[in-house]
Amino acid sequence: MDPAEPRAPADYDLAIGDGSMRLKLAEARLTLSDEGIRYALDGRDGLRPFSQLRSVRIQAVQGGKSSPWEAMIELVFDRGNPLQVHSGSQWGANDAERDPVFIAFVEDLHRRIPLEDAARIRFLRGVPEGRHRVLQIALVIFLIVFGGAGGYILLKTAAGSIPVAEMLFPMLGLIGFGVWIWHSVEKSKPGTYRPDRLPTDLFPERD
Repeated sequence: MDPAEPRAPADYDLAIGDGSMRLKLAEARLTLSDEGIRYALDGRDGLRPFSQLRSVRIQAVQGGKSSPWEAMIELVFDRGNPLQVHSGSQWGANDAERDPVFIAFVEDLHRRIPLEDAARIRFLRGVPEGRHRVLQIALVIFLIVFGGAGGYILLKTAAGSIPVAEMLFPMLGLIGFGVWIWHSVEKSKPGTYRPDRLPTDLFPERD
């Protein structure tokens, strides 16, 4: 993380945002140097030094129940909007060709952060606590509402009111949706990580 000799700057082409609502993300060339990160967004560009970096958050991002998991890293600085770098396309969709670029960017970023800055920066994984509580509430609601529906279907099937063949499809759908919500809650669990031990379980997943 704190190189003995200066490293040459490295460029990474990825989709970025600043946390604001956008129809699509911006395409940007991110340049990492030993001083910080340089990029252009909304007509503004310049170097944002590691000395002003306050926190780094890595989280898994999923666009839908059948979509592979993507990833996002958010850099929060003392001043200005955060920088959010995504592994997917401008539209947030899967883009397998960007995955190795995103992973290389994340690894290079952590290698370049000086030790004295790494000691004060917060390295976070998962979503913020508030968002995770919302996901947990959604899981509880699912268990109450759809669990009751599943139990009703099973009772009707046992009583002979619903044929077994007609019961299988809705039950499999309920189970699949429940597993997806549970996996989302687990995958997004808040926590911290060490900058020399990246949370690779949050990196982009392929089908």
